[in-house]
Amino acid sequence: MANIAVLSFYSGIVDRGVEAFVYEISKRLKVKHQLSIFQAGEKIQNPQIKTYLIKSFADIPKSSKSVLSKFYLDWQSIKILIFSLQAISKIISGKYQVIILMNGGWQTVIYRIVSKLTNAKIIISGQAGIGSDDAFNLLFRPDTFVSLTTSQLKWAQNITPEVNAIHIPNGVNLAVFNPEVKPINISLKTPIVVCASALVPNKRVDLTIRAVAKNKNMSLLLLGDGQLAGNLDTLGKRLLSKRYLRVLTPYVEMPKYYRAGDVFTLASKNEAFGISYIEAMACNLPVVTTNDDSRQEIIGNAGILTDPVNINQYARDLSIAVKTNYRNIPYDQALKFSWNNIAKKYSRLINELIKK
Repeated sequence: MANIAVLSFYSGIVDRGVEAFVYEISKRLKVKHQLSIFQAGEKIQNPQIKTYLIKSFADIPKSSKSVLSKFYLDWQSIKILIFSLQAISKIISGKYQVIILMNGGWQTVIYRIVSKLTNAKIIISGQAGIGSDDAFNLLFRPDTFVSLTTSQLKWAQNITPEVNAIHIPNGVNLAVFNPEVKPINISLKTPIVVCASALVPNKRVDLTIRAVAKNKNMSLLLLGDGQLAGNLDTLGKRLLSKRYLRVLTPYVEMPKYYRAGDVFTLASKNEAFGISYIEAMACNLPVVTTNDDSRQEIIGNAGILTDPVNINQYARDLSIAVKTNYRNIPYDQALKFSWNNIAKKYSRLINELIKK
């Protein structure tokens, strides 16, 4: 049994991929390990897990492309720095053997130093994906870097071959997300395209709105919130009118909204993994998404990889996916990503680290 700390600034504030990962993996690891979550949000997702609320400047994250963000000096990064510093005394007094870091940047720097003082092992889950953020994480030599896809694993091994990098994907709770969930009744004309996303620039939801608008009989159900919510609502209502609906729903309610749709799409420029893809597939929805190696690995034959920037092509691929009988291919693909199996892999990793 290991004593584990998970640092996740945005847990209790938003329910995105990272926060879903923390919730799902923690409730399974606590069965055989002692585990504590350190978060800035007040919402406690699982009262059975010891959770420390580190009162900080907690609010919904916003994307930043400023020069300051490249050096982790933007306001979002500074908030994570303050949060990470505030947690140090509890981390040291808790005598944690393993520390799992979810926010990168200053958090990686601080707890690489703390781990040298406490002999704790550092695990970084590559939730940022291929790019500068996880390259920075690798620079500080975690004891294990967990790649979410095989393409990310090859990338990590190439830039820092001396770091122990392994492949463990994100997962889906098949007891919650499955084809047996009763769909919610919504006032949209069918067929319905579902998009679940943080409403930030990288997700390119505006491309999805424009592609759906090209199909005159198609509606869009948008699940999410974020800094672009107002702009996207204006665009959606202008181009789609009554064929557009945005809903802000608790994470536990997501399955019945997925089940109300005919196809799922997320046209993001890049994704470390994209938990929403496998959640949708677990509800047996085919997926239309951006064509790259990572998403080919995740989606397999359960949908269509497209070029969302080409709006006409994107629109045609949405139409093809709606008309194609995928039978149970999406659900069968999602079975490969059960959280129960993934948690076992993390548990084995943790046991190996503390033995060392």
